[in-house]
Amino acid sequence: MKNTSPNQSSPNIVEHDPKAFLPERYPRLHFSEEAWQWFLHATQDIEIAVEDEKKDTLEQLYSHLVGVNQWLNLTRLTTDIDYLKFHVFDSLTVLSLIEEMTTEEDIILDLGSGGGYPGLPLMLWLPDRHFVLVDSRRKKVDFLQETLKLTPCTHAQAYAFRGREVAATHPELQHQCSIVTARAVGRGADSLADASELLALGGVFILLKGPNYLSEESAEFEKACKKFGFDLIEQLPIALDNDDPNRYIILAVRKKEK
Repeated sequence: MKNTSPNQSSPNIVEHDPKAFLPERYPRLHFSEEAWQWFLHATQDIEIAVEDEKKDTLEQLYSHLVGVNQWLNLTRLTTDIDYLKFHVFDSLTVLSLIEEMTTEEDIILDLGSGGGYPGLPLMLWLPDRHFVLVDSRRKKVDFLQETLKLTPCTHAQAYAFRGREVAATHPELQHQCSIVTARAVGRGADSLADASELLALGGVFILLKGPNYLSEESAEFEKACKKFGFDLIEQLPIALDNDDPNRYIILAVRKKEK
């Protein structure tokens, strides 16, 4: 029986109970045919293949996100169409870039991962890559650690720390990442300060921003690039749907020590 509504009775959950993060604690939700067909057409437009098993995994990820979101603030977008459009499809707009820029040995780190985006969709399509999901909030990382078990990616971790604290918390990651992604994590210039501690020389920071980026952040971000030793190499506009305003994919490469 299909159920696309997140507003349903939830199990009795105590916030600090580790079992509250388990995916099996929550009802399985299914995408409506309308939402799924929109997603299939959107991915086809950017030449991303969607095998049948991807739907099952995405529904598991969606069910887990919506379930935990009832008591832990992970997202404001919980309808199936919003999930597929603004979480999954938006994340996949950088798939081809990351696939071209990395090999199996490279570390791809998702900074301020929160509910797991763009990291989770990317690892679903690139399960042979090494992904690290990072968030400063411990409870969100507890959620992510359980979520990773739903993906086919066998080389993935989730850690709780701030990027600029990496030398003290996870020195094995300092200046070792080939790609750092960031999406919906505040101002891009602030994220760049964290990315500078994570990326190897020649590594690329991929920032996903909304329609107001050019008017509200681009000048500040360009100044931050100079401060932290980055070259701004691209600001790519992309619309998620025909009538939507452009969003932006920003690429900056770490060229020197700050």
